[in-house]
Amino acid sequence: MFNKFLVPALLAMLSSGSALAESGLSVYGNIDASVVTASGIGPNSDQRWSLGEGNWAPSVWGLRGAEDLGNGMQANFHLEGGFSATNGAIANGGTGGIFSRLANVGISGSFGALSAGMHLSPFIAAYTGTIGLAGNNFYVPALLMHRDGFVNVGGGGISAVTGGTDADPAGGTTGGFFIPNSLSYSIPNDALGGLNASVLYSFGGVPGAAADNRVVSGNISYQLGSAKLVVAASDRDLQYKQFLIGTNLPVGPLNLSANYVYFNPDLGGSSNTLVVGADVELIPSTRVGVNYAYNNSNGTPQIINLSAVYSLSKSTKLYAAYNHATDGVPSSYSGNNDAADNINLAQGGSSDAFIIGLQKGF
Repeated sequence: MFNKFLVPALLAMLSSGSALAESGLSVYGNIDASVVTASGIGPNSDQRWSLGEGNWAPSVWGLRGAEDLGNGMQANFHLEGGFSATNGAIANGGTGGIFSRLANVGISGSFGALSAGMHLSPFIAAYTGTIGLAGNNFYVPALLMHRDGFVNVGGGGISAVTGGTDADPAGGTTGGFFIPNSLSYSIPNDALGGLNASVLYSFGGVPGAAADNRVVSGNISYQLGSAKLVVAASDRDLQYKQFLIGTNLPVGPLNLSANYVYFNPDLGGSSNTLVVGADVELIPSTRVGVNYAYNNSNGTPQIINLSAVYSLSKSTKLYAAYNHATDGVPSSYSGNNDAADNINLAQGGSSDAFIIGLQKGF
């Protein structure tokens, strides 16, 4: 049914030169696959090999378009879906739908940009923008280090480990990265001399109760040359509040990055996470980086990450990464069959993961 209707519609749209020119339609995507070996996986601390995917950048495909409305205004839309490079199934996104990551429409102009639909959380955008050279194998596990406390769902508590930072265990869909049922507004880029800001409000999707499970998220950043400072916050109704301050700072050939996250669940204790990193171009087309994440919650989990990327072209990269994670932090190990074991590591244990992969953009 999917192929019968969607594929011909896409082919017809892409084959229409006039429609492409009028709408400014672009098609883009990324495919990421890797070979992973890891120890400390699962309840028996196994050593495993697997074909992984999305370990550096998520495998996605998307459609983006804009129409000139005159007087400096544009109508815009953005659709993006995630998939698994190992089996082609829907993955790397929030919902189980075709466009599992982004699905929004809006208007932009001298006033900024306003859109409605499903958006990337401004908090997550601030977080990922203040991490050094590293892929999903590092920054997603580092985002899930909080374990003191519970988020309140249906009058009961779900562990912050299971829910994760900026999580949505109630809906079981977004993971806090991609927020459905939301309105988003951004001020014009650099309109205030290097200052940028975005805010998002989600109605929560509960019929007849707009405040239930609602999300408010926003960020403000200031760019001065190559240096950037950003602050962000996210508040999900009756579940948690969290705050971030982060920076990117070039120092000679080095690019330094750091962020601090304060996570306050509705039930139980709060926790703090610090991430610091640095990267440098060692030889032409090759960058290497190191990152460290520390959380002060029960067991003080930590992650050490080493990464290297070689650019074969502007859109094709070879990468290698190593993660050492302590006290049961979800491993960077990402396998087609064993991914569920990422959250089943015993506290007090550790894991080591080695990853070699290929990322191809289009």
